[in-house]
Amino acid sequence: MRKVYEALKQGSDVRNNLIQLKQMLKEDGALDEYLSMTEDDELIASFLQDEDAKVRKNAALVLGLVQSQESIEKIWEAYVSETQLFVRGAYLSAIQKLDCRDYETQIKRHYQKLLAFEPAEEEKKHIQDELKELRRLVIQFDGGISRHPFVGYEKPRDFILTTMKNYQDTTGVQVESGATRLIPMGVQVVGGSIREALQIRTFRELLFTLRCEKNLPPQPTVIAKELAKSNLPRLLSELHQGEAPFYFRLEIRGAMPLDKKSAFAKKLAAEIEQRTRHFLVNSTEHYEVELRLVQNRNGGFYPCMKLFTIPMKRFAYRKYTTAASMHPSLAALLVELSSSWLKERARVLDAFCGTATLLMERIYALPVRTAFALDVFADAIQGARENAGIAHMNINFVQRSFFEFTNEQKFHEIWADLPVRGKKTKEEQDEFYRMFFEKAPALLEEQGRIFLFCNENGMTKKYLRLHDNLHLKQEYCIREKDGAYFYIIEKRKPAEIVQETAGEQETASEQEVVGEQKTVSKQGTAGEQKTVSEQETAGEQKTVSEQGTMGEQKTPSQNTQRESSGTIAGQPQNQADMPAADAGVRP
Repeated sequence: MRKVYEALKQGSDVRNNLIQLKQMLKEDGALDEYLSMTEDDELIASFLQDEDAKVRKNAALVLGLVQSQESIEKIWEAYVSETQLFVRGAYLSAIQKLDCRDYETQIKRHYQKLLAFEPAEEEKKHIQDELKELRRLVIQFDGGISRHPFVGYEKPRDFILTTMKNYQDTTGVQVESGATRLIPMGVQVVGGSIREALQIRTFRELLFTLRCEKNLPPQPTVIAKELAKSNLPRLLSELHQGEAPFYFRLEIRGAMPLDKKSAFAKKLAAEIEQRTRHFLVNSTEHYEVELRLVQNRNGGFYPCMKLFTIPMKRFAYRKYTTAASMHPSLAALLVELSSSWLKERARVLDAFCGTATLLMERIYALPVRTAFALDVFADAIQGARENAGIAHMNINFVQRSFFEFTNEQKFHEIWADLPVRGKKTKEEQDEFYRMFFEKAPALLEEQGRIFLFCNENGMTKKYLRLHDNLHLKQEYCIREKDGAYFYIIEKRKPAEIVQETAGEQETASEQEVVGEQKTVSKQGTAGEQKTVSEQETAGEQKTVSEQGTMGEQKTPSQNTQRESSGTIAGQPQNQADMPAADAGVRP
């Protein structure tokens, strides 16, 4: 750094050395090194007057990085007098890192002036960059973005409740107001009540539908134009108190490569700001609105809107989570699918609780007598305990392995979200499942139930076959992509197992008797066929013999007639002397 700074003092290759210094100052400890070898920032500030615009730009950025408060006046003067649009944002970026309260009025005035400016096409990008930096300063002066209060509860609205694939109907039947239609994303509601919808626990997101073209082409200008003339601005105003602007972010969902998606989103955001005359303002950090574009198979986009201004209280208990925590809407779905199998005032155990989302959704659905939650990780148990406190739920949390846990009273229900395989080998995972299916029945009451969520379908079915005291009552494929299944398994009474075994033996015995009868029948039939055949053969032989005797008693005239019908004259006429083929006529 000293070498670079000395080169700058000599005026050598100023642009490249400023760029190099800027990169160095971003490293840890670099600022202290810079301050130790410089008395002031006059040298760097002098480059704000350089003829090279890129030198001016990098000098401003360096002054911001070294937090040169004494240079703020020079930076502001350089900004006001700058003629190159691509440089102006750099001055504002530097000012953001300094105490600039004395310039608040001037900065806000510049911001309003620039909002009203209609740039030429080639100027749009740089004007947008400058506006973005000015906006950050305005937000900084105002103490951050104050979200607009949501007030759109009373009037019927059109919206979508997103759900798990193939389980739209589980949520749809809970919608009381408005017309519903099941769509791939979830449940589309027309004229529904937002207040009522927020009481449903099984949907993931609430998205507002927009009245515009539903298959927008992948062209930022066209999309922005359609959104600007849709009901989007009016809808935002109706749903909230307060005036524009509304701060938004873009969410592009589709198969577009990441680099292209980023460039597409950046251009679209700028177009939306321009087309709505900054009624909507893009912000990646402070936003109230998400404009979501969902790409279809044809490459077009379906537009909808998500609001972060709506107070979501469904899962307010969920303060502490981990990366492995189940989403509460999924937990609520599993509980809803189990509704006809739940027992009121049950003794319930969560075998691998994590932060206890699944167990708490179970308790929300139906009151329990006692609830136990197990996990080996202290942080998970602590987080779950605090979540339960927020929900005012009485749960006994135990930091212990499920396989080592014992309890005097057995449970009516065991809930388990089994860990994914991760780095385990197939053999290790198989052993884990074997242990689970050995342990779980020992903790269950007779006719108690296991509610099992996992992604090892083969292993689950294997150990269900090996445990005749467990009976699979219900099975749901939750996610085809990762093979996630949900099983409802019941522990059978010993009498049921005996009865079934006896039934199997009786069935086997019946099959054996039937088999024997069938064999006898076959043998009888074969015997009958054989007897008939033997009788037939004997009959044939008898007939031949009788015919032969009769032939010997025939008169000469009869013999003469036989010769004339095809025999050779003078050949012997005895039956024994005839070829076998002519040995008689079969009856």
